[in-house]
Amino acid sequence: MSIYYRLDEQTDNMHPEQNRKRGLYPRIIRKKTVTLRELSQTAAEGTSFHAIEVESVGRLLIEGIVEQLRDGNNVCLDDFGTFSLSAETVRPALNVHDIRAESIRVKRIVFKTSQRLMQRLSGFRFVRKPKL
Repeated sequence: MSIYYRLDEQTDNMHPEQNRKRGLYPRIIRKKTVTLRELSQTAAEGTSFHAIEVESVGRLLIEGIVEQLRDGNNVCLDDFGTFSLSAETVRPALNVHDIRAESIRVKRIVFKTSQRLMQRLSGFRFVRKPKL
């Protein structure tokens, strides 16, 4: 199997007008989004597990990750990566006394890929999508 990509032209907006550089950058062309149910069906093939059992374990795992993040923990899934939270204030504040717990919210869930997973991804084959 191959990963299709296209080349998009992009301008460097970090430098002043006279020093801006233009370049071509690869963009992955995604075929589809695979759901937990579809992934569970594929994982159950050739095992004694039913797809619904695999899906249930996946949902339990997701709930466990959410609970651990809610408790302020990072979650490391060996050979996959680590989930953690980043925070932001609802409004800008210049004084430490202007920020209270009520004015802080979750900005995003950060996922840092493990080195082992990155090594496994290094051998993928890329193919340039032909123009139609």
